[in-house]
Amino acid sequence: MTPLKTPENNEITYLEADINYTIFHLKNGKKMISSFTLKKYETDVQLNGFLRVHKSFLLNPQFIKHFDQKGKKGTIQLTNGKILEVSRRKLTMVKKQIHLDQNKSL
Repeated sequence: MTPLKTPENNEITYLEADINYTIFHLKNGKKMISSFTLKKYETDVQLNGFLRVHKSFLLNPQFIKHFDQKGKKGTIQLTNGKILEVSRRKLTMVKKQIHLDQNKSL
């Protein structure tokens, strides 16, 4: 079985794990479902640069609007208004990566 034809990176806001399926959330509001796990897409070369911010989320950094941290809890707000939780174990990595991406765009 071959994987679902992945949409263009600039169309994907984030990927969400749903047991052994992956839900692609697209910038136009549509969703696509794949029968592969999020881990498979995490290692996909085409999605290089996406951030695994939680066991359930792999997101496209170009759609990050705001990052917020309160103590050991972090959240990311996307440009579409969706708020995703950042796991505490990935908090430091996410902060560093967001900082690097902001410096590249300046």
